[in-house]
Formats: sequence, structure tokens, C-alpha cells
Amino acid sequence: MRELSMERIKTSVGIKFKVAGRINSVNEAYFEKMLTDAYEENYTLLVLNMQEVTLMTSIGIRIILKTYKCYIKAGGRFRIEDPSEVVKNVMGLSALQQMMVD
Repeated sequence: MRELSMERIKTSVGIKFKVAGRINSVNEAYFEKMLTDAYEENYTLLVLNMQEVTLMTSIGIRIILKTYKCYIKAGGRFRIEDPSEVVKNVMGLSALQQMMVD
């Protein structure tokens, strides 16, 4: 069983991922590939629903920040919706919550 799942939901203007589980070094390649693939498919909006994230290390922050910068630089939009308490705490510590959380 994968420690991280990402359900892909296409919308009329972008893509949403329902992220559940743990974002850490064990599954960083999977997490990064899913976000990179969405960027390369030229979606103008990427939304991460992180309500069911139970752990997020600094690796997750690095990947999210990298993806955010790519979207903003390309004129797209990136946001996080319904962050779990774990995500809020980690992002609050890194001052990213104000930038990306709806």
C-alpha cells in the first residue's frame, strides 16, 4: 500500500489533486512527478486539496514551493485548499500559508 495517494480531478480550467497520506522522503518522487506532470500538461490552475494529509516534511514544502514558483512564473495559478492541521502547522512555520492557502 502506498503511503501517499493523489486522486486527479480535471476541471474546465485546471486540475485538482486530492492528496491523502504522508508526504516524506519515501514518496517524494511520486509527489513531485504528479505535480510536474500536471505542470507539463499546461493546466492554468493547480489546486491541492490537502485535507487528508497526515504528515508533511520539509521535502513536501520544497516540492510545493518549486511547483508554486513554476505556475506563477508561467502566469498560472496554484493554491492549496482545505489543509489539514499538519499542513497548516508546517506551512505556518515556513510562512507559506499566507501565499497559497485558500
